[in-house]
Amino acid sequence: MRWIFVLAVLTLTFTDAPPAMAQVPVLDSANLAKAQQIATSTQQILTADQQILQFTQKTLQAVTGDRSSQAQGTLAQMALGGGFSMAQAPSLGSVISGGALSFAGMGSASQNIVSTLINGLQLVQTITGLVSGQTHPADTAYKNSVNVAATLSGLINSTQSAVQQRSSAFTQGGQQIGKAQDLKGSVDQNTQVQIQTGQTINELNGVVNNAAAAANQANLDRIAAESSAARAMKFTQQ
Repeated sequence: MRWIFVLAVLTLTFTDAPPAMAQVPVLDSANLAKAQQIATSTQQILTADQQILQFTQKTLQAVTGDRSSQAQGTLAQMALGGGFSMAQAPSLGSVISGGALSFAGMGSASQNIVSTLINGLQLVQTITGLVSGQTHPADTAYKNSVNVAATLSGLINSTQSAVQQRSSAFTQGGQQIGKAQDLKGSVDQNTQVQIQTGQTINELNGVVNNAAAAANQANLDRIAAESSAARAMKFTQQ
């Protein structure tokens, strides 16, 4: 009897329950349009971010890295032109101080010009006429003046040749301006130009120093002449 009662209660319960309703999809046009708009905006943002990333990478490449190859070559030869440099010039100070005549650093053409000049002048060995082994201040000053004049002649010829080479190198270097592949290359080229300008100024300083040394030799000659005159006029008791 108990089981029959339970079955009867369950039967009545399911019979009185409302029928189950299935879920039916509903199309919301407003929400759909909004979702499509969000998707489009998102895609545009992703595309813009991708472009920004590409531009950032290109900018990074343009301002970093090694561009030494673009700053070398002709640009690195503008100051010296691959030729004579005042740093190679013999020391006039050494020559003035009685050092041996030197053509170190000069080209063969300069040496030939100096040799021709000295031989053409047919200079005497001494002014006082003293025999070998005897020295006199006037003879020393004379010898030093000859050596300084010879050295300066060689330097003038070497410097003139270097000026021509430098002019050609500057012209060729100027043709490289504006051909750098990016900003970094342009900056490195500009840096190289500044370095070459500094070297050119240094060359000018060397020329001015030699000119000053040559002018000083004239002062030394006058001092030696005055000293010789004073010595000749000096009274000596027999």
